[in-house]
Amino acid sequence: MIEIEHVIKKYAAGSAGEAVQAVNDVSLTIQDGEIFGIIGYSGAGKSTLVRLINQLEQQDAGDVRIDGRTMSNLPRKELNQRRQKIGMIFQHFNLLWSRTVQENVELPLEFAGVDRAARSEKARLLIRRVGLEGKENAYPSELSGGQKQRVGIARALMNDPHILLSDEATSALDPDTTVQILELLRDINRELGITIVLITHQMEVVQKICTRVAVMDNGRIVETGTVKQLFEHPQNEITRRFVQNIQGAMTIENLALSLKQRQPDSQVLRLTFTGDNADEPIIAEAVRQVSFPVSIVDSTITTSQQGEMGVTYLHLYGGSDQEYNAFITYLVGRNVKVEVL
Repeated sequence: MIEIEHVIKKYAAGSAGEAVQAVNDVSLTIQDGEIFGIIGYSGAGKSTLVRLINQLEQQDAGDVRIDGRTMSNLPRKELNQRRQKIGMIFQHFNLLWSRTVQENVELPLEFAGVDRAARSEKARLLIRRVGLEGKENAYPSELSGGQKQRVGIARALMNDPHILLSDEATSALDPDTTVQILELLRDINRELGITIVLITHQMEVVQKICTRVAVMDNGRIVETGTVKQLFEHPQNEITRRFVQNIQGAMTIENLALSLKQRQPDSQVLRLTFTGDNADEPIIAEAVRQVSFPVSIVDSTITTSQQGEMGVTYLHLYGGSDQEYNAFITYLVGRNVKVEVL
């Protein structure tokens, strides 16, 4: 279990400026074997926080405990031993370009002094595990972005880690490759029971594989919960922007304002579907029971660890407030979350 308790990390801003508080009184508990997402925009402090877990950065206050041991209190030798059980994968792969795939994967055990035959055999097994069999003698320049990241994952697994830290590991990849890498991480988590802490600025990433999520802003944790909880009931404005996809949400809000200006008596609704009702014809059934027009402005369905999740925007017009309320009541009665924009 990873326990982060009231952690603060500051950086000097120069001779004239005040210190920058990158992590500000953060407390989190991450359970063994879960995939935990930390999401935030650039500068939120999430990458600094993940480097505090393996103590590549030292906090100015607070404690980081792994399996009950306070990391900052460990003797240097024990700290290094524990770091070996914390693998890390990076956004830009961090491969040695003069070494082959096999040699890159072997690197952690080479540093640890393991003999060549043993590390070579283990590297071959992991290269096969991440889907790169036949690429052992290729160099990074000969690989695609997704293949490079698979090398990084295999290398991170060489020391049989208990924890895997993923710092924006998919943000340099195209959407299809991102899905493949996330599925690989999910399979590794299920098969090996490794705790994965996943840092990202992409909500679709945490929706895909995370069990729980913490949202960071300006160095603080502003909201935590399961993906389903945050999707259904986002409490913080930053969380709402992530859930709605900020660019699309801004377009919808602007369109809603335009529709209301043209038809002041109309309403624009945001419907959230989760779980079993995400693929049911609830809207069609609701529309059959009213006499006023209903148009679909926008609609998306995504997949998460908790099942299907959908968001649909409706424009109601030509009816009375009483009719609109009856329409909303029908939807709410079928476990649809309704927000009037």
